[in-house]
Amino acid sequence: MKVNLTAPGLSNASLPSSLENSSDINRLRVMLQIFFYGVIFLLGSLGNGAVIWITVRQISRTISCVWFFNLALADLFFSMSRIAPLINAAVYEGWASGTFACKANGFIKYLNMFCSVFLLAAISMDRAACIAYPMWSRKHRNTRLAWLGAIGAWFMAVVTSVPFYIYRNVDTRNNQTKCLVMLQEDGPVIKVTIYTLRLICGFLAPFTIIVICYSIIIMVLRRRQTSLRSKAFKVILALVVTFFFCWAPYHIIYLLRLAGMSGTDLSLIHLFAAFLAYLNSCANPVLYFFMGMDFHKKLTFYNITRALKKILLEDEFVIRKSSGNNTELSSIHEQAKSSEVYQMHCGNSKP
Repeated sequence: MKVNLTAPGLSNASLPSSLENSSDINRLRVMLQIFFYGVIFLLGSLGNGAVIWITVRQISRTISCVWFFNLALADLFFSMSRIAPLINAAVYEGWASGTFACKANGFIKYLNMFCSVFLLAAISMDRAACIAYPMWSRKHRNTRLAWLGAIGAWFMAVVTSVPFYIYRNVDTRNNQTKCLVMLQEDGPVIKVTIYTLRLICGFLAPFTIIVICYSIIIMVLRRRQTSLRSKAFKVILALVVTFFFCWAPYHIIYLLRLAGMSGTDLSLIHLFAAFLAYLNSCANPVLYFFMGMDFHKKLTFYNITRALKKILLEDEFVIRKSSGNNTELSSIHEQAKSSEVYQMHCGNSKP
């Protein structure tokens, strides 16, 4: 029995029967899935594995390593989970791994999406606190607080991913076996609720927090006549922008589907939008590499790991330096005020 596989979260229901039954289209779809899943599995596993290997050695002493470690861990889970749909596409040309694997596959996908954007929001709040409240950051910012933030992000990601585990199932119709989120039988209310949850929690709310945080950072630095040129902030901005461009088309397509739009073109665009979203899981190590690599040197293993370390480990130094300078200014100001009071007191005293 020959079956057709759709990418997780995608359905062929909107395709015309003549196109859906076309062996050429099905073959092309399977080839694209094999290629994209293979790229994501290899690049994501190797790249995020390297980031984890570098950050885990400094994770007890460096706050930024806590953030980068957890981001890489979420992406590594997703990248390695692509082996299941890859095997199903290459060997069976359909979903043959059972119901539990189907549910787990969808759960890990959304766990990665939610956890990544929650962590980016937490990192943005951490950066904003360093700049806007340097004295507070100097006293209270530590790895324990960072771990609490990271664990909170994981917990919220697990909770928001549970509905996608519950409603994901294996569907067999017309000799076609697919792994997808099945909401048609539960009515429009459930469908709207799930789509809204995914859009608000996985995109709009975290990005609102991120925009607010960076607006605060820019306003504070402008007031202090300081430019936002440090590589530490550029790295986080690059991660945020990459996440936005990878996942925005995916959420837009779902909004169009929720509005009742369908058709062959939308279904094919949805397929590529899903692959673009999945590529985000292996994009972060590539960003670290390009932002830290000196391309005048040879592309060796030593230089690659050195480039990653330059971004992942020096980031904390730049943040502390920025916060330290602000703290220094505050301390000087406080000392000046104390000295002024002391001089006034001594000046008014008479022997």
